[in-house]
Amino acid sequence: MANKNVQWWQEKYGFFGRFYMQGDDSKEGYLIDKKQTLKQRTDSEVKGIIKLLDLPKNAEILDAPCGYGRHSIGLAKKGFTVTGLDINSYHLKKAKIEAARNHAKVRFVKKNMIDLDYGDEFDAVINMFYSFGFFDRDKDNYKVLKNFFKALKPDGKFLMHTDVNIPRIISGKYKLNEIRNLKPGGKLKIEESYDAITKRINGAWILHKNGGEERKDYSVRVYTKDEFVKLCKSAGFKSCEVYSDWTGKPYDVRSEDMIIVATK
Repeated sequence: MANKNVQWWQEKYGFFGRFYMQGDDSKEGYLIDKKQTLKQRTDSEVKGIIKLLDLPKNAEILDAPCGYGRHSIGLAKKGFTVTGLDINSYHLKKAKIEAARNHAKVRFVKKNMIDLDYGDEFDAVINMFYSFGFFDRDKDNYKVLKNFFKALKPDGKFLMHTDVNIPRIISGKYKLNEIRNLKPGGKLKIEESYDAITKRINGAWILHKNGGEERKDYSVRVYTKDEFVKLCKSAGFKSCEVYSDWTGKPYDVRSEDMIIVATK
C-alpha cells in the first residue's frame, strides 16, 4: 500500500496511468459469466448508460473519474456533450489522443472528484467501474456523492456502477483471487480480501511481464445495495433504481454488477 503521505489513487503512487491501462486490457475481461474484450465492454457499457439514463440526445454528461476516456469518448460519439474529469495526467493525455483519433469532442479536466465545484450544470453524472469509495474516511466518500448531487440539474440523474456485489462476496462467488492473460502480453494477478468490519476491499494488482513483476496495492470502501441507496437519499436524491446489468434487469444478489441510478 502507498505510504501515509501518498494515497493509492494519487498520481505519484502509480496504480493509475500506464500500470492500470496494461492490467485493464485482458483477454478474459472481469465478468465470470460473460467474457468480453475491452472494446466489447466499452460498447455494451456505453449502450447501457444511454438506456438506463434515458437522456435526450443533447444531454450534458459528467464522467468522473473518466480514466483514459473509454466512456467519455463513446458517449461523445453518440452525440452527447461530455466532460471527462480525472486526477491522472497519463490517463487524460491518452484520452485526448484517443478522442482526437475518433473525432469525438470531449472536454477533459484534471481535478480530484472530492474537489468538484459544479452547480446545477449536468443532466447526468456517471461514476463507472468500481470508482466510488476511494477515500479512507466515509465522510469524504459521502462528500464526493454530495458533489455529484450538486453538479446535477434539477431532475438530473446519477449513475454509479460497480462489479462488487457484497452478497456474492459473502456467498463465496466473487473472484477475490484470479489470474488474467493480458492482450499486450504477460499476466495480471489479482489478490483481494474483504474486511467486513471496515467494509473495504483491500487488494493488489501484480503485473507479470518480460520476466519481471510489478505490484500495486489499493483499498476501496464498498457498499451494499441498501447502504448505497440510503446514502443517496441522505445526499438529497429523491429516488433510486437498482439494476443487475446494462440491459436493465432488476437487482439480484447473485448478479456480478450493481448499477444504481439516482434522480435529483
